[in-house]
Parts: sequence; C-alpha cells; structure tokens
Amino acid sequence: MKQLVYISLLVPLMIWGQEKVKLDESFDPTTLHDWPTSRARIEQIKSLKEFYAGLGSEIDTVEINEYSAFVFRVQLGSTANYDAAIALEARATEDFEEEIMIQFDSPYYKIRVGKMNNREDAQNLQQYAIQNGYRRAWVIRTENTPEQEK
Repeated sequence: MKQLVYISLLVPLMIWGQEKVKLDESFDPTTLHDWPTSRARIEQIKSLKEFYAGLGSEIDTVEINEYSAFVFRVQLGSTANYDAAIALEARATEDFEEEIMIQFDSPYYKIRVGKMNNREDAQNLQQYAIQNGYRRAWVIRTENTPEQEK
C-alpha cells in the first residue's frame, strides 16, 4: 500500500519536472569571422611539425660506445712453444678477418680470435674455425681489456 502512495506522489512530480528543452538553432559559426586567425594557427602548427620531424633525425645520430666487462673469443690453440704459437697466429691471420691475439699464461701461449659481445656470434665463429681445420677451437669468455690490446 505504501508503495502505491509513493508511486502516486512521484509520477506527477516526474511529469511536471520534464519540461521540453528548446535548442537555440539561430547560432551560425560563420558569423564569427575568425578564419584568418585560425588559418594562421594551422600554418604555424604545420611548420612546427616539420621542425620537430627534422629534429628527430638529428637526435638519432648520436653514437654510444658501450663498454662490456666480458667478451667472447674463440681459442684456436694453446702451446708452450713460442715458435708454434707464432706459426699458428700467422696461419690464423690468413684464415680470419677478426682480431687475433696471443695471450701468455705461464707456461702456455693461447691463440684467440674474435671479440664478440654474445656467445651466439662466438659459436658461429667457432664453427667456421672447425670447418677451416682448427679442430680444437672452443669458445671462451674473457675479460675485456682494450687497454692491453693496443
């Protein structure tokens, strides 16, 4: 019963509160005469877009040289005989374009090639070495010591 009373009170209020909204359709945006200033702003935005597009290509030309603490090399051989080490280095110079170095860890001379930042590239170089007759070639992770290699 209470619900019926509430409904009977609310329905007339809802109907009475609904007035028809009339829109003013007399407004014409062409009467503002702001096209010349808008046109200038559009041209300014286009020139700024070109300016910033040109800046983007200049920013990307920065070179970053990263220093890695470790590098991967392929060890071609190890020998205690200095003359054999020099001979192996001479042979490797003919077979490889990569950097070749001899590292002496008493009593062995270790002949290594390459200087890769990841193991996958070093493994590819190892496969190339094995195909060219360096049967004992293996990948080794060593410290990156550019100051000692000059």
